[in-house]
Amino acid sequence: MKSPNYEAIELQGNPVSRANEEDAIQQHGRLSHLFQTSPQKRNNLRRKSTILGSSKKNAFENSRITRLYFERYRVLELGRMWTICASIVLMILEYEVSFAYQLKDIYQEEIKTLLYLILFLTIISIIMTLMAYLAELEFKKRSLTVPNASNIFQTNLIFLLLIETTILLPCPTPYTIQYKVSFSQRYSDQPRFYFVNEILTFVMLFRTLLILNIAFKFQPFYSNRVNRLCGIYQVEFGPHFIFKVMIREHPYSTLFGLFCIGIFLFSYQLEISERSLLRTTTEIDHYNINNSLWVCMITIFTVGYGDIYPTTELGRLAMTLGLFYGVALTSLFTAILYADLQPFVSELRSITLLDKTNIKMDIRQVAERILLNFYKLNTYLHKYQVKNSINDPATLNRVSQIQALLQEGQQLKRNYRSIDNEDFIAMTDRYFKDMNNRIKDFRDMLQKMKYQQLSINKSETPRMRSIQKQCHTITAASYDVKSKDDQYFEQLIDSESNNQQLMQFNDDE
Repeated sequence: MKSPNYEAIELQGNPVSRANEEDAIQQHGRLSHLFQTSPQKRNNLRRKSTILGSSKKNAFENSRITRLYFERYRVLELGRMWTICASIVLMILEYEVSFAYQLKDIYQEEIKTLLYLILFLTIISIIMTLMAYLAELEFKKRSLTVPNASNIFQTNLIFLLLIETTILLPCPTPYTIQYKVSFSQRYSDQPRFYFVNEILTFVMLFRTLLILNIAFKFQPFYSNRVNRLCGIYQVEFGPHFIFKVMIREHPYSTLFGLFCIGIFLFSYQLEISERSLLRTTTEIDHYNINNSLWVCMITIFTVGYGDIYPTTELGRLAMTLGLFYGVALTSLFTAILYADLQPFVSELRSITLLDKTNIKMDIRQVAERILLNFYKLNTYLHKYQVKNSINDPATLNRVSQIQALLQEGQQLKRNYRSIDNEDFIAMTDRYFKDMNNRIKDFRDMLQKMKYQQLSINKSETPRMRSIQKQCHTITAASYDVKSKDDQYFEQLIDSESNNQQLMQFNDDE
């Protein structure tokens, strides 16, 4: 018999179960009501599913939108990098021209024009830096890294923005072209001076570090996909992470780039510092830039021959910074070289087999020498008919040699076994470590299942238990033959089952 209602339970000729049909239909309606919500309620649930109190309608990022914001941020970074590069090139050109013609009143208008261009590019670089950080903040919002309602002062981007702005601010200007800073030359006490623009040029050279920082953002690993991957593992995505990846993937090319940046930065700073001592026509004409390059080279590699050294305070400051840079670079090179010289797993196996082969050859040679000494001893005893071999010095000498060779063979056998034991112990530790992790995962899963079952048992009411019992009676009455699955699960539920092959969940551990 089939009920006209589509929610009715199909019964097959059991008159006792028809009495519980209405109760089963009512219970089915109550349970279905828990899983059916109105569209308005579903929209409310979507509004609540936000991250860190954000007002987003969806808790997941839109990859197309985040990619668009990421590319906008990269375009701003690219423009900023070229602006900084142009300002450094103009700065070097202005400094060389102004120093070469400082004793003559020519190219003054051209120098002022270059200074105005440097100042203009500096202002543009600062504005683009601010825009780039705002674009990065918007990208982080779209990628759900930071809350949507946060501003740049509530994130760690404000510290990086202040550092980069501080590096970008100093630059030579046309308004400070005539100002000087006087000092006395070391060892001779002669009066010397710096132009203020020269000191500003010295500080402006630190912009090359910003170029290095921006250059890491245009590597293949700096992308929106890598950002999502870092978000999964709670890794901070940025130039520091990309630097680690580049050191791992392309170590020597990265070190070469760092070395070139360091040589340019500190050698040119040393040149600006020491050129203040060359204020006459003869000294300017005979100046050689190779001295600054040589001093910077031996300082970065922490050699320091002492044949040429800086004499000004500003030059010593430049070489002190170069020394710290060189120590870090040399340590990094040593670590990379050590890592490259470490053998791989296959190479370790080859080395192990080679050691075992060499020990086998040594054991064979020792065995040959033992047999040869036994043969010589036997020949000696038969040839000279030695009756009392205990007091014979030649026999005792031969026996002592055989004993020494036997001890050497025993030591070689122990060495051979130790090679196998080391590999076996390492393999065993690795295997049991994996097994322990698996057992821990299974125990955690079973513990969660236990807590879920306890919570379900606590939430069940007597009315629901009676309805479940009635529904179970209906199912049992509807089918005369039980399947194997029903029998298995009934035995699994029964806590007093005598079947020892079934797994039982007990409260006592």
